Amino acid sequence: MFFSATISPDIQELAKKYMAKPTKISAKNQVDPSKLKQHYYNIPKNKKLSLLVYLLKKEKLGLAMIFCNTRKNTDFVIKNLKANNIKAISIHGGQTQNKRTKTIRLFNEGKIGVLVCTDVAARGLHIDHVSHIYNYDVPKNPKDYVHRIGRTARAGKEGKVVNLLCDYDHDNFSRIFSEYREFSIDKEETPYLKKIEIRLDKRKSQRKVFNKRNSYKKQRQKQW
Repeated sequence: MFFSATISPDIQELAKKYMAKPTKISAKNQVDPSKLKQHYYNIPKNKKLSLLVYLLKKEKLGLAMIFCNTRKNTDFVIKNLKANNIKAISIHGGQTQNKRTKTIRLFNEGKIGVLVCTDVAARGLHIDHVSHIYNYDVPKNPKDYVHRIGRTARAGKEGKVVNLLCDYDHDNFSRIFSEYREFSIDKEETPYLKKIEIRLDKRKSQRKVFNKRNSYKKQRQKQW
């Protein structure tokens, strides 16, 4: 028996090569495209977090998933959501299996309504009642985008996808349109955004201070 979440041409060739006269059984598509609304904002990189906080506080949410491309960005976003009084949890491949299991259970039960994650949560997990998908980073692979947005608009319910685009996301976003021409993704006007608290990585700040002190000492030594 051979199973695949998606059947791309290379998967079809693999099945054809190793299977003899197989019977194909397809599961019914759970995502209703007519109930899935996709949007995007063009915004400078340094305002992405402000817009995300604004949208999370403004919109009426069921469960919301925020996708990042890296563990580093996931940790940055979760830290700053908490700093701005948004109750959220995170999941990525750098965490232990026990922690990831506990996180998914809390999110699935609705005890915490915002999950910040990498693509480790884009497939293979059963999560109900997800109303919003936020792409803080647009994935490099268009198929990953499809897996992400497939977490909402399931079982006849409505869902919303919001893409936060800055300069470095445009190439990835263009690839999605090239591969999935049928997608309709509406542009939204950026609202007025208030300043929010931003917490940076302390280790980076400490390294910067150390480098500045080192540079100052060297200058003093040269002057002497």
